[in-house]
Amino acid sequence: MQTISLLRRLGALGALTGVALAAGLAVGTPAQAATTLKVATVICNEETDEIGDDSPYFLVFAASTTNPGATAFGKWGPGGWDAEIATGDSYSPNASIVSGVSSSSWRLISLMVEEDYDNDLNAAELQDIGTNMYNQYQLSFWKPTTTLISEMRAALRNTTATYLSNDDMVATASSSIGGWAYYVGDGGSYQVKYTLP
Repeated sequence: MQTISLLRRLGALGALTGVALAAGLAVGTPAQAATTLKVATVICNEETDEIGDDSPYFLVFAASTTNPGATAFGKWGPGGWDAEIATGDSYSPNASIVSGVSSSSWRLISLMVEEDYDNDLNAAELQDIGTNMYNQYQLSFWKPTTTLISEMRAALRNTTATYLSNDDMVATASSSIGGWAYYVGDGGSYQVKYTLP
Protein backbone atom coordinates (compact mmCIF):
# COMPACT_ATOMS: atom_id res chain seq x y z
CA MET A 1 0.00 0.00 0.00
CA GLN A 2 2.80 2.43 0.88
CA THR A 3 4.65 1.49 -2.32
CA ILE A 4 1.59 2.30 -4.44
CA SER A 5 1.13 5.64 -2.67
CA LEU A 6 4.82 6.48 -3.17
CA LEU A 7 4.68 5.52 -6.86
CA ARG A 8 1.57 7.71 -7.27
CA ARG A 9 3.37 10.63 -5.71
CA LEU A 10 6.46 10.19 -7.86
CA GLY A 11 4.35 9.79 -11.00
CA ALA A 12 2.28 12.85 -10.14
CA LEU A 13 5.32 14.97 -9.45
CA GLY A 14 6.93 13.92 -12.71
CA ALA A 15 3.92 14.75 -14.86
CA LEU A 16 2.44 17.92 -13.37
CA THR A 17 1.42 20.64 -15.75
CA GLY A 18 -0.12 24.04 -15.28
CA VAL A 19 -1.05 27.27 -16.99
CA ALA A 20 -0.14 30.63 -15.53
CA LEU A 21 -1.52 33.95 -16.71
CA ALA A 22 -0.73 37.39 -15.38
CA ALA A 23 -3.83 39.58 -15.21
CA GLY A 24 -1.86 42.57 -13.93
CA LEU A 25 1.58 42.88 -12.45
CA ALA A 26 2.88 44.99 -9.61
CA VAL A 27 5.43 47.63 -10.39
CA GLY A 28 8.41 46.02 -8.70
CA THR A 29 11.17 47.90 -6.96
CA PRO A 30 14.67 46.48 -6.59
CA ALA A 31 13.91 45.54 -2.97
CA GLN A 32 10.56 43.97 -3.86
CA ALA A 33 10.92 42.21 -7.22
CA ALA A 34 8.10 40.03 -8.52
CA THR A 35 8.40 36.32 -7.89
CA THR A 36 6.51 33.07 -8.50
CA LEU A 37 3.66 31.73 -6.38
CA LYS A 38 3.91 27.97 -5.85
CA VAL A 39 1.59 25.15 -4.85
CA ALA A 40 3.61 23.83 -1.93
CA THR A 41 1.37 21.21 -0.30
CA VAL A 42 -1.91 19.50 -1.20
CA ILE A 43 -3.68 17.27 1.32
CA CYS A 44 -6.78 15.27 0.43
CA ASN A 45 -8.67 14.73 3.69
CA GLU A 46 -11.66 13.29 1.81
CA GLU A 47 -12.02 12.77 -1.93
CA THR A 48 -15.13 14.12 -3.64
CA ASP A 49 -18.28 12.10 -4.36
CA GLU A 50 -17.30 11.75 -8.02
CA ILE A 51 -16.75 8.23 -9.39
CA GLY A 52 -13.12 7.10 -9.06
CA ASP A 53 -10.18 9.02 -7.64
CA ASP A 54 -10.11 12.82 -7.94
CA SER A 55 -8.46 14.98 -10.60
CA PRO A 56 -8.22 18.34 -8.79
CA TYR A 57 -7.02 21.61 -10.25
CA PHE A 58 -6.81 25.06 -8.73
CA LEU A 59 -7.49 28.57 -10.02
CA VAL A 60 -5.72 31.22 -7.95
CA PHE A 61 -6.14 34.99 -8.00
CA ALA A 62 -3.39 36.80 -6.08
CA ALA A 63 -3.71 40.49 -5.25
CA SER A 64 -1.81 43.17 -3.40
CA THR A 65 -3.53 44.47 -0.29
CA THR A 66 -2.10 47.96 -0.92
CA ASN A 67 -2.24 48.38 -4.71
CA PRO A 68 -5.45 47.47 -6.61
CA GLY A 69 -3.53 47.31 -9.90
CA ALA A 70 -1.14 44.61 -8.68
CA THR A 71 -2.72 41.21 -9.35
CA ALA A 72 -1.90 37.86 -10.92
CA PHE A 73 -4.02 34.86 -11.91
CA GLY A 74 -3.07 31.28 -12.70
CA LYS A 75 -4.21 27.67 -12.97
CA TRP A 76 -2.40 24.58 -11.75
CA GLY A 77 -3.21 20.89 -12.26
CA PRO A 78 -4.46 18.29 -12.75
CA GLY A 79 -1.74 17.16 -15.16
CA GLY A 80 -0.36 13.86 -13.85
CA TRP A 81 -2.97 13.92 -11.09
CA ASP A 82 -5.70 12.83 -13.48
CA ALA A 83 -7.82 10.31 -11.52
CA GLU A 84 -4.94 9.80 -9.06
CA ILE A 85 -5.91 11.58 -5.81
CA ALA A 86 -7.62 9.62 -3.02
CA THR A 87 -8.53 10.15 0.62
CA GLY A 88 -5.43 10.37 2.79
CA ASP A 89 -3.03 11.39 -0.01
CA SER A 90 -0.59 14.21 0.69
CA TYR A 91 1.73 15.80 -1.86
CA SER A 92 4.42 18.46 -1.80
CA PRO A 93 4.76 19.39 -5.48
CA ASN A 94 6.42 22.82 -5.03
CA ALA A 95 5.02 23.64 -8.47
CA SER A 96 4.72 27.12 -10.00
CA ILE A 97 1.21 28.46 -10.48
CA VAL A 98 1.71 32.13 -11.44
CA SER A 99 4.46 34.74 -11.57
CA GLY A 100 4.15 38.42 -10.76
CA VAL A 101 3.46 38.10 -7.02
CA SER A 102 5.76 40.55 -5.26
CA SER A 103 4.97 40.12 -1.57
CA SER A 104 3.97 37.46 0.93
CA SER A 105 1.32 39.89 2.22
CA TRP A 106 -0.76 39.48 -0.94
CA ARG A 107 -4.31 38.10 -0.60
CA LEU A 108 -5.29 34.84 -2.35
CA ILE A 109 -8.76 33.98 -3.65
CA SER A 110 -8.87 30.49 -5.12
CA LEU A 111 -11.18 27.84 -6.49
CA MET A 112 -10.75 24.06 -6.50
CA VAL A 113 -12.29 22.23 -9.45
CA GLU A 114 -12.58 18.47 -9.97
CA GLU A 115 -11.91 17.50 -13.59
CA ASP A 116 -14.27 15.05 -15.30
CA TYR A 117 -13.23 13.49 -18.63
CA ASP A 118 -11.01 16.36 -19.76
CA ASN A 119 -10.20 19.94 -18.81
CA ASP A 120 -13.06 22.36 -19.55
CA LEU A 121 -10.94 25.53 -19.55
CA ASN A 122 -8.81 26.67 -22.48
CA ALA A 123 -6.23 29.49 -22.47
CA ALA A 124 -8.66 32.15 -23.75
CA GLU A 125 -11.21 31.27 -21.08
CA LEU A 126 -8.56 31.39 -18.37
CA GLN A 127 -7.51 34.80 -19.67
CA ASP A 128 -11.14 35.97 -19.49
CA ILE A 129 -11.51 34.70 -15.91
CA GLY A 130 -8.29 36.48 -14.92
CA THR A 131 -9.41 39.72 -16.58
CA ASN A 132 -12.80 39.55 -14.87
CA MET A 133 -11.11 39.01 -11.51
CA TYR A 134 -8.83 42.00 -12.11
CA ASN A 135 -11.81 44.18 -13.04
CA GLN A 136 -13.79 43.05 -9.99
CA TYR A 137 -10.81 43.79 -7.74
CA GLN A 138 -10.77 47.38 -8.97
CA LEU A 139 -14.36 47.72 -7.68
CA SER A 140 -14.05 45.65 -4.50
CA PHE A 141 -10.65 46.90 -3.32
CA TRP A 142 -12.14 49.95 -1.60
CA LYS A 143 -14.74 48.02 0.37
CA PRO A 144 -14.45 46.46 3.85
CA THR A 145 -12.32 43.30 3.83
CA THR A 146 -15.20 40.88 4.43
CA THR A 147 -17.18 42.41 1.56
CA LEU A 148 -14.13 42.41 -0.73
CA ILE A 149 -13.44 38.72 -0.05
CA SER A 150 -17.09 37.76 -0.52
CA GLU A 151 -17.34 39.62 -3.83
CA MET A 152 -14.06 38.19 -5.13
CA ARG A 153 -15.02 34.63 -4.24
CA ALA A 154 -18.39 35.09 -5.96
CA ALA A 155 -16.72 36.58 -9.06
CA LEU A 156 -14.31 33.64 -9.36
CA ARG A 157 -17.05 31.07 -8.86
CA ASN A 158 -19.57 32.74 -11.20
CA THR A 159 -17.15 33.53 -14.03
CA THR A 160 -15.65 30.05 -13.97
CA ALA A 161 -19.11 28.45 -13.95
CA THR A 162 -19.88 30.00 -17.34
CA TYR A 163 -17.12 27.88 -18.92
CA LEU A 164 -17.57 24.55 -17.16
CA SER A 165 -19.43 21.74 -18.88
CA ASN A 166 -18.27 18.53 -17.15
CA ASP A 167 -15.91 19.68 -14.42
CA ASP A 168 -17.30 20.22 -10.91
CA MET A 169 -16.55 23.19 -8.68
CA VAL A 170 -15.64 21.99 -5.19
CA ALA A 171 -15.27 25.28 -3.28
CA THR A 172 -13.65 28.70 -3.17
CA ALA A 173 -11.21 29.75 -0.48
CA SER A 174 -9.63 32.92 0.85
CA SER A 175 -6.15 32.55 2.29
CA SER A 176 -2.81 34.20 2.80
CA ILE A 177 0.47 33.15 1.25
CA GLY A 178 1.98 30.49 3.50
CA GLY A 179 -1.36 29.76 5.19
CA TRP A 180 -3.81 26.96 4.45
CA ALA A 181 -6.63 27.29 1.92
CA TYR A 182 -9.51 24.94 2.80
CA TYR A 183 -11.85 23.55 0.15
CA VAL A 184 -14.93 21.68 1.38
CA GLY A 185 -17.66 20.77 -1.11
CA ASP A 186 -19.00 18.12 -3.47
CA GLY A 187 -18.37 15.59 -0.69
CA GLY A 188 -14.65 16.42 -0.62
CA SER A 189 -12.30 18.12 1.81
CA TYR A 190 -8.86 19.42 0.81
CA GLN A 191 -6.28 21.80 2.21
CA VAL A 192 -3.65 23.50 0.09
CA LYS A 193 -0.72 25.72 0.97
CA TYR A 194 0.55 28.32 -1.52
CA THR A 195 4.02 29.80 -0.94
CA LEU A 196 6.66 32.03 -2.43
CA PRO A 197 10.24 30.72 -2.90
